[in-house]
Amino acid sequence: MNSRGEVRVRLSGLTIIALLAAALGGPRPAAAQLTAADSAAVLVATAADFEERGELEVARALYEEVVRRYPGTPGAALARARLEGLGAPAGATPAGPPPGGGPQDRRGDTEFRVWSTMYGLWLGVAVPMLAEARGSEPYGAGLLLGGPTGYLVGRVFSRSLSVGRSRTISWAGTWGTWQGVGWANALNLGADPGCEYCEPGETEAVAAALAGGLAGIVTAGLLARETSEGTAAATYLGSLWGTWFGLGGATALDLGDEAMWASTLLVGNAGLIAGTLAGSRFDLSSRRAHMISLGGLIGGFGGVGIVLITKPGSTSGEFAIPLATSLVGLGFGALLTGESEDAPAGESSAARAASGLSSPALLNWSEGEPLAVGLPLPFPTTVFDPGRTGRRHTAWNVPLVRFRF
Repeated sequence: MNSRGEVRVRLSGLTIIALLAAALGGPRPAAAQLTAADSAAVLVATAADFEERGELEVARALYEEVVRRYPGTPGAALARARLEGLGAPAGATPAGPPPGGGPQDRRGDTEFRVWSTMYGLWLGVAVPMLAEARGSEPYGAGLLLGGPTGYLVGRVFSRSLSVGRSRTISWAGTWGTWQGVGWANALNLGADPGCEYCEPGETEAVAAALAGGLAGIVTAGLLARETSEGTAAATYLGSLWGTWFGLGGATALDLGDEAMWASTLLVGNAGLIAGTLAGSRFDLSSRRAHMISLGGLIGGFGGVGIVLITKPGSTSGEFAIPLATSLVGLGFGALLTGESEDAPAGESSAARAASGLSSPALLNWSEGEPLAVGLPLPFPTTVFDPGRTGRRHTAWNVPLVRFRF
């Protein structure tokens, strides 16, 4: 059975459970027959319950199942309308707006408002610093105005943002601010000419941070039109790994302060570009991007452990070993998190969430393929609690063995 077949089998299991719950949940005439319309209505009601609980991917999977299994019923029409409210997949045919509007995936909206509020608070402090304000009153006024203004601006622009685009723009603003501060130090902006160890001027550093942050926000807003969650995750993780390799490499080579800043910033930008290209080119999921990064983190800290045991005796060796083991960890992370970490082509993330395919088993075997070892991460599923009629609870499953025929 292929992965698509597994999805349908598991969704069929959800269908049977929902219909049994409806059949046993209350009195009805003995002669009544459970028609296709009744089945569709029960499944739509079950999906609506998941929707109210915030489990939107499971709800979307059930709505898709109703549309596929019971076309032409009132329940299918309602499911199509609900799918439009949740963000219908390409294969779904909307049938008008959902009644009452229907809840949508608002994570991008919420996350961007939180970030814009924090950025507004930063501007409330940075602007008085740039103006070289005297006394505490301008900073107090900046904090009073910055937070609410940032929230309101975020509220205006966040309503149409997907999760991937929201995270990309937020990270672009943060990354641009860091780049501004970094280049102010690398170029010693505002420092006295001929001063070897002087720090940049405060006003110049703040101006560079503001310019970098705003440039990052505008650039990402214009370019990141259809950014997925996986690409957004690969982008910011790639930039962080690039920063580590740039800083660690410069330290291992014993470069000067300005060269170390330049190496950290340039390699960080290279990592950001590489992460963006890898995320979009290989259609990485957010989960797989984080799992690959986790492999690098394990490798890096393993290198630190080797340094503590072997005591190389030089700064170059102390940084070269964690750098090498980080690369090895990232490589193993990419190899061990294969296609099983991402959704197969044509399969929605909702169906994967409902079927529990988001986590590989310890031992995985498919017909015609060799036995493979995976990372058995626990995944949550919603099950009926027989001790509490009509209630559901979340159970965690740890997949140990998975066979596909």
